[in-house]
Amino acid sequence: MPIHRNSRNHCMNRIKLAAAVLAAALALPALRAGDSPWGIAAHPHSEMEWKNIDRQLGMMREAGMTSLRHDMKFSGIARKKGEYDFRRYDELLARLDEYGMHFLPILEGYDWEIEKSRPDAVPLYKHPEEWRKFVRACAEHYKGRLKVWEIWNEQDGGFWKPNPNASQYVPLLKIAYEELKAADPENIVVVGGLCGWNTGYLRDMYAAGAKGFFDLIAVHPYGYGPDQSSFQQKRMAEFKQIMADNGDAAKPLWITECGGATHRSSLIAQQPDVFRKAIGYAAGKIGRALPENLVVGAPVSQEFPDRDFSDTRAWLPGAKLVPVTPDELAEADPAKLPVFLGCEHTTVEEAYKKPMLEYVKKGGILLAFGEVPMYNLRYRNRQGNWSTRGAADELHSLFGIGFQAWWTKPGIPKFTLRTRTTGAGKEAGINDFRNVYTTRFLTAANMKEGDACVPLVEALDGKGEPAGEGMALYTFRDRKGAILGCTMQFAGGFTEQEQAELLQTLYLSYLANGIDRLYFYDFHSDGESPAERENNFGIVRWNYEPKPAYFAYRAMTAALGRAPKFAGRVEGVPEHVQALLFDRAEGGRVLAAWSTGEPHRFEYAGKAVEAGTKVSFTAL
Repeated sequence: MPIHRNSRNHCMNRIKLAAAVLAAALALPALRAGDSPWGIAAHPHSEMEWKNIDRQLGMMREAGMTSLRHDMKFSGIARKKGEYDFRRYDELLARLDEYGMHFLPILEGYDWEIEKSRPDAVPLYKHPEEWRKFVRACAEHYKGRLKVWEIWNEQDGGFWKPNPNASQYVPLLKIAYEELKAADPENIVVVGGLCGWNTGYLRDMYAAGAKGFFDLIAVHPYGYGPDQSSFQQKRMAEFKQIMADNGDAAKPLWITECGGATHRSSLIAQQPDVFRKAIGYAAGKIGRALPENLVVGAPVSQEFPDRDFSDTRAWLPGAKLVPVTPDELAEADPAKLPVFLGCEHTTVEEAYKKPMLEYVKKGGILLAFGEVPMYNLRYRNRQGNWSTRGAADELHSLFGIGFQAWWTKPGIPKFTLRTRTTGAGKEAGINDFRNVYTTRFLTAANMKEGDACVPLVEALDGKGEPAGEGMALYTFRDRKGAILGCTMQFAGGFTEQEQAELLQTLYLSYLANGIDRLYFYDFHSDGESPAERENNFGIVRWNYEPKPAYFAYRAMTAALGRAPKFAGRVEGVPEHVQALLFDRAEGGRVLAAWSTGEPHRFEYAGKAVEAGTKVSFTAL
């Protein structure tokens, strides 16, 4: 039954806290010493996963996973003011105990989850006492059973509304720390997983007074790890240095989400050159000739100028991408640089805003691609650190484009697979598509008199009526250039085999870099659509058929045991070869080896070792 909580005496909590801080400092090394790194993220309370919970946990145990990460929701526990209902989580913990797995709860209260049942508590940072009572109830109910608590999830990204703000998050972190330590000094408080190695937000957290109110920090560095990405390696080092500068060099780092989705783009599979044709059509409409060897400008991150730069795109075959800074774009001649990739996902950096607009005015073709292109703006905040804010209204009005989605207009579908190539699209050489995934739709909103929005591919709803444009060309009365927009799913992710190789190399390379525990995201794919990114992060499919990544996880834990410890690197191998030594808690040493370049064979301790794209495990 739900439990009613009366208000408590805050002074008693303050007294307990002083003793708790010292005890927690002593408890943390013990946690690290014998802990297992094999975490997995999942959504066990979703309908499909709970229906298959025994099957799921059995597969996790068989693969050697030891800890499951999942939300502990304010919206699920505190639906009624003053009452806290833990029944669903009690059931989950009982099941986890049966299968010998630990639980990492994410204490959170997202606005969109609680606004229906508890509008009095939205947003929680404006109602800190409601958050305090919630955390206290959780801490007391699970005292002695749960020891590690993650506070929120990606609060530096889309899980904090209206925009990320460390000065709003840190007070909730402090409250959580106070209540968790007061309930049990051995509780470990984890900063909610940040979106990658977000050094700007980390600095903002310290500036807001976070020091002393957490035991370790979680991050979510998706994609390749430090073995293949010098960018990730540098950002991780910078992140650690900021912690050291603030006296926290000894505090651990966990990765509570990492991975890569295996979604595929049916658009490119059907018509690989569709964007070359669309760009050619756009050039013709503004009277510009394109060179046979197309060169496309692409932004150079001002936040991370050393970010890995790729000069090709699978969705733009035959074109070469060249890096262009904001200053270079401001001076660019569209006759020499006819196309610029202004947005490839949802976010643009503020430094490019004005140069991109001037580029279109001068006659350039700006590509605005993504689920909602130009939806977010990355900028420097008052502290001089990089942050993100929602800027669709600002940017779409400035550039003269528009969009609509299910939350902006009644009747708009959440997604569609139906499209229709228009007469203009046919003129461009674009054929009809089948099963192209689209979730947001371009419109002619924000256009002025004399401007034009020419649909190339319409997205259709379930009745076959237009829901908006999947691809459109925007031309303007007072600008010589054009904007080519696309919201259809145009890029895919990893292949299933690449995901399997990614999983092992992420765990191994980050363990070798001092990360104590990792949680791959996620276990079960959240849907059946092969094109939807969020439906394809799982290492088992919707029907629980294992993907290669599941078997890769199982092979890795079988080779390294329950709690391996990194023991060093093999010297004398080429730079592109990773040769890492791990000591098994059960006894014995294992060499894990792979190559990020050409395959390489070598001998170590009398054993022949093969380092290819797949990790090899050699017992020594």
